[in-house]
Amino acid sequence: MLRSLCLSLALGTLLASPAFAVEPGKAVGTVTIGGVTATLAVATESTAENLFDDKKKDTIITLTDKPLGGTDASDDIELSMRARKGELVVLMLRIDGTKLVNVGVMYKGLSGVDKLPGAWFQYAATGKGAGTLKMAKRDFDGKSYACDVQFAAAPAAPKKVEEAPAPAKPAPAKPAPAAAPLPPASTSSIEPKAATALFVAAMMKKDEHQALELVKTGIDPNSKDKDGIPILNWSVMMCMPAVVQALVDRKANLKYERAPGLTIMAEAGACPAAAKILSAAGAK
Repeated sequence: MLRSLCLSLALGTLLASPAFAVEPGKAVGTVTIGGVTATLAVATESTAENLFDDKKKDTIITLTDKPLGGTDASDDIELSMRARKGELVVLMLRIDGTKLVNVGVMYKGLSGVDKLPGAWFQYAATGKGAGTLKMAKRDFDGKSYACDVQFAAAPAAPKKVEEAPAPAKPAPAKPAPAAAPLPPASTSSIEPKAATALFVAAMMKKDEHQALELVKTGIDPNSKDKDGIPILNWSVMMCMPAVVQALVDRKANLKYERAPGLTIMAEAGACPAAAKILSAAGAK
């Protein structure tokens, strides 16, 4: 009788367990953003410098609906630009040891990355680079988010080192091209909204010089774009530490939260250099 009971319990356990194991490099599940569901299929593992200890590395798990192609799995800037054009849907998990720090979300039409706090998710590691991630429908910044996915990430392919080309014969000197026009000496002649739009455009083009020039000429360090995102958050999302430092020096608000618990430090999860600047300035 006891033996039969044990066999029944064992059989019940087997039936209750997942019917399949996820293959390395694969994800099985979905993410729903604003009512639109995407099926996640690819899982890649890489590393990034820990936010507070440069001797440690955080694990980055990148989940996408399509193969990454030539894009680095930890390059959230390139990924966000591809996602904005509708080429990819991306979830990027940042894990410190066993703790899920945040999840970056990238999708069609979004400028930058929405970083959702890890505490919003149910995350469980099931092995090296493998685990489950779930979140019931949750509203954030005018969008609803939900996910239920199982993954087993494969290590990111090493970056190809290109051979240096053979030295060419020196070409005749050419006159330097004319410098791109910069904003006027003072933004007082530019409408605040226009100045903010120029700054955001510089961020999207990764034009650090133009962004710094706008800061120098007097843009409000606490101005926000049409979606209510402060320019400091933009400089953090696009990982431009020099611009972050310039805005911090001009007393940008470090206490703004785009959602409860989503502090500027949480948004700096993928940019350790910016996180260090913000932490030194007193951001929490």
